Amino acid sequence: MSARDAAKIPKRIESIKFGLLDPNEIRKMSAVEIKTADTYKDDGHAYKQGLMDPKMGVIDPGIRCETCGNKHEECPSHFGHIALELPIIHIGFTNLLRTSLKSTCNTCSKVLLHSSAETHPLDPEKSEQDYYRDRVHDIMVKHGVGSREFKTIIKDIEKECAHKRRAICMHCGAEQGKIVLDKPSTFKEKKADKGEHKLNARDIREWLERIPDEHLIFLGMDKDSSRPEWVIMKVLPVPPITVRPSITLDSGDRSEDDLTHKLVDVLRINQRLRENRDAGAPQLIVEDLWELLQYHCTTYFDNQTSGIPPARHRSGRPLKTLAQRLKGKEGRFRSNLSGKRVNFCARTVISPDPNLGINEVGVPTKTAKELTVPIRVTSRNREQLRQMVMRGPDVHPGVNYIVRGDTFRVRITDKTKFIWSGFRCLNPDCNAGSEDEPYTGYRPDLNEVLPAPNFLPGLELKRQMRRNSIGELEEEWGVDLEGTITNLKGEDDRGRPLPETDPKAVIHNRWKWEHSNPEDYFPDHLEVTCPHCGSPEIEDEYGNTYSTEIEDRLSTVDRDNNPKPGVIVERHLIDGDVAIFNRQPSLHRMSMMVHEIRVMSGKTFRFNLADCTPYNADFDGDEMNLHVIQSEEARAEAKILMRVQEHIITPRYGGSVIGGIHDHISGAYLLTHGDRILPKNLVLEILGAIGWDGDLPEEVQKNGTVGYRGTDVLSLIVPAGFKLQYTSRSGDEVNVSKGNIISGTIDKRGIGAEDGRLLDAVVQTHGSDAGAEFLNRMTKMTIAICTAMGFTTGIDDEDLPPEAIAEIADINRRASDDVDAELAKFGKSGRGYEARPGRTPLETLEENILQILDQGKAESGEVAKNNLGDDNPAVMMAVSGARGSMDNLAMMAGSIGQPKVRGKRLERGYQDRVLAHFPRGVKGSQEKGFVSSSFKRGLEPTEFFMLSVSGRESLVDTAVRTSKSGYMQRRLINAMDDLKVSDDGMNSVRNTANRIIQFEYGEDGIDPTRSR
Repeated sequence: MSARDAAKIPKRIESIKFGLLDPNEIRKMSAVEIKTADTYKDDGHAYKQGLMDPKMGVIDPGIRCETCGNKHEECPSHFGHIALELPIIHIGFTNLLRTSLKSTCNTCSKVLLHSSAETHPLDPEKSEQDYYRDRVHDIMVKHGVGSREFKTIIKDIEKECAHKRRAICMHCGAEQGKIVLDKPSTFKEKKADKGEHKLNARDIREWLERIPDEHLIFLGMDKDSSRPEWVIMKVLPVPPITVRPSITLDSGDRSEDDLTHKLVDVLRINQRLRENRDAGAPQLIVEDLWELLQYHCTTYFDNQTSGIPPARHRSGRPLKTLAQRLKGKEGRFRSNLSGKRVNFCARTVISPDPNLGINEVGVPTKTAKELTVPIRVTSRNREQLRQMVMRGPDVHPGVNYIVRGDTFRVRITDKTKFIWSGFRCLNPDCNAGSEDEPYTGYRPDLNEVLPAPNFLPGLELKRQMRRNSIGELEEEWGVDLEGTITNLKGEDDRGRPLPETDPKAVIHNRWKWEHSNPEDYFPDHLEVTCPHCGSPEIEDEYGNTYSTEIEDRLSTVDRDNNPKPGVIVERHLIDGDVAIFNRQPSLHRMSMMVHEIRVMSGKTFRFNLADCTPYNADFDGDEMNLHVIQSEEARAEAKILMRVQEHIITPRYGGSVIGGIHDHISGAYLLTHGDRILPKNLVLEILGAIGWDGDLPEEVQKNGTVGYRGTDVLSLIVPAGFKLQYTSRSGDEVNVSKGNIISGTIDKRGIGAEDGRLLDAVVQTHGSDAGAEFLNRMTKMTIAICTAMGFTTGIDDEDLPPEAIAEIADINRRASDDVDAELAKFGKSGRGYEARPGRTPLETLEENILQILDQGKAESGEVAKNNLGDDNPAVMMAVSGARGSMDNLAMMAGSIGQPKVRGKRLERGYQDRVLAHFPRGVKGSQEKGFVSSSFKRGLEPTEFFMLSVSGRESLVDTAVRTSKSGYMQRRLINAMDDLKVSDDGMNSVRNTANRIIQFEYGEDGIDPTRSR
């Protein structure tokens, strides 16, 4: 910031200091002392000195605050206070109290640090007090009171005092005891010879009041802003009424806020305590009431304090008191201050549409008619907007509102399609163009109103004049009106035509003109302009000319019902509008991207399946949000920064996060695997799906078949100008030269999301727009291939021949026999069993058994794979990476294998066995959960149960990891909220204090999305 800009800032916040409220400050800021627990009288008025006293502000319209005299819109609200009969402990500062009591003497209240010549072992030249005082002072000067170092030194002092807490105070010689806190707010002092002594709030306050000001620095406090005895409250602040407003139910009764309910409890117990003390009640009763007062004050501050039951409403619902309003996800900070609640947004279920581009989103027509975009009328878009206005709000594309020059929004209806507003006339005389100087003798507080032409078509008035006619202004037509007349109608509230004597009917028909001569004549529509200021002129029958200033910005149409330039029209969404599309949880920046709108039938949002990966979306009921951008600047910024094609490359690892999935990959595999030759009619159908208007590839002949190579067809949509070589998932070598796929199979490693080498090369060499064009054509082409050639999978795809099933059963039998042999080798004690380094014999046995069973499962899977065939659709999906894996197929067709819990075989269950179906002490493969069956053949009951055990573990683990990672991410976001990459030539990371956190962003200064 320059010195000139800095000089314009009137005040600069250097620091913020937090402290405790002094009881005297509470009384000073209070507008009234609350003495009665009653709220409202029978007549509906609030009690004086009650919890709804108007001196604390007002919430009802029309009533003025008795403190500041303002209505509820302007009243800042005011605190009250309750004078407590006996002091109570603030539940939020019990740890501070414990530190203060542990660190000070119970008699002289000085900090238990040596101030004599006895030296401190860390610094022999200084006394203990001087040593810590210097350390605290240095830290406060260097880092500030809130620094981590300051908190550390205060904890060191507390530990030092507790360590040196001898039986005798080194200052006054008083005997000291051990301070114990019984949650939530009961303090006790234990002495060796006198036993345990309870410290009530009054004792603690007297103790803390004796602490010398010069010793407060050792407790991390300041004598002016945070004396420790202020934690023991004698005066309770009462929040203003606006903080705890009452509501009126349908029955007419008032319902008070939870805070008011809690304050009523405090007042009633405080009154009972006062009455019992005045009556000389026994000390036991007084102490019980004192504890009850402490309970109500504690639950008033925090109704989730551990160790005490929460205060509840009559219905049993826990009261929502101060702490609950501030903390947590639903609290004031995260929900209201940091939370985002916006207009112009929509939410509905999502569904796929392969015919849309990756940067398009299908929006239901019903949604498009509700959400609007503000468009300013110009000479270029006037006719288009006029047609939309005439359609109204119910026919798409139409208009819902028109915003006049004075920002008044007029709803478009059948009656307001033609005329929406009128003129407001100001001064009746030009005065050489001055609008501010009123005409002599004219009453400027009266505003003349001229309706716009054709204000209400069809409105029948007795005296209706033609546009250019001149008529006599009759006296009874004069209407005095203050302010701007807006939204005039030709009917009353019941929809009946207005009588001609009604002022509104008169305004529809005539100007009201106040002049000394009642015989003046005026034209109905003014077309002559003043030579000084351009305003309309009026000439009477004697030739005298009068001019008037007309604010035509309040009119939204001209004489031909065209919207006036400058008026804002809020039209429906149409094709080509841009909006932000979002799926929650928004874990990275690709969770919010800009799409172009395509208005479609139906009731769901639709988008291309290539966008599923960045949104982490599927179509099993997921919902997504659409945010319509309202300003031209925001739309331009969003198009530059947030378009889908700008986020094909992820900043996490520099690869493509947007790409083909499922049928896209299957289609590319069908097209390119095995050097496939396609007939011409099929190629034309595929190219027609993408709107191809270029040349066809070169025809080839193979095995007597004339057609086109699949790789050549796919090469048509690959941009030229780069060379690429890589190995596909199926093991083929893919070679791309000058945009032509020479050889290889295109699968997930070529075009897939998070793994697409070909897609990544297109974006890296030709830019994001070329990448988007390639993705749009590729997705449509691959879907067309699957549709034209036919590609599906079913339960028959997992069928195996009988000899394969027998071979798998033999493999499982051998694995079970090997496990039994390993168990026999181990014996009962395992003494002769050879253990691996760092493992016990039993752990080594379990590892060997798992190795045997996993090997058996792998062999079963290999048998299944060999018998399913490469042309099997399920195998093709697994090999290409479209969906699933060969391991999944092995479990469907071969055998499932050994379920594991925490990486081991099942152990927990009944004594010496997992299930009661097996004998005790047997640890064979079946007894420990090995599943020899497949999903296709079905599971035995014991196998089903044991497989469910491991499935439950993965389910719970997923839920736990989700919550933990979400919490850690939120903490990291809050911790790094003020960090940014500075434009200082070296891309350093700095905070808001301009301190360097990292000399170069990421230690290399490279943005993975832009690096080449």
